[in-house]
Amino acid sequence: MFPYLAKKIAIPNGVKVRTLSYSTESGAGGGWLACGGDDGMLKVLKLETVSGGGSGIAAPTKLEMNQNLEGHKGSVIVTTWNPVFRKLTSSDQNGLIIVWLLFKGTWVEEM
Repeated sequence: MFPYLAKKIAIPNGVKVRTLSYSTESGAGGGWLACGGDDGMLKVLKLETVSGGGSGIAAPTKLEMNQNLEGHKGSVIVTTWNPVFRKLTSSDQNGLIIVWLLFKGTWVEEM
């Protein structure tokens, strides 16, 4: 799969992006994009999915969610999705690993 995002996403203060990962899970859990960078910047975006057939095709015009996650102090260098448990794991240059989960419509730090 080669996703193409046709929407500009604001990155605060021109922070350099270090990692980008996409949740390829089909159905209701798919369409998530995690973007990590310098100064602890971590954003989670939910792309609007086109209904019909469960194809998971992202519409180019809307974001259902654009949330900044706080917890990292150093540059976020790794983000990865766990489609089985619908969680996001991120790690920064200092070795801090955070597991995030979606709770009541908001991404929160689990551990």
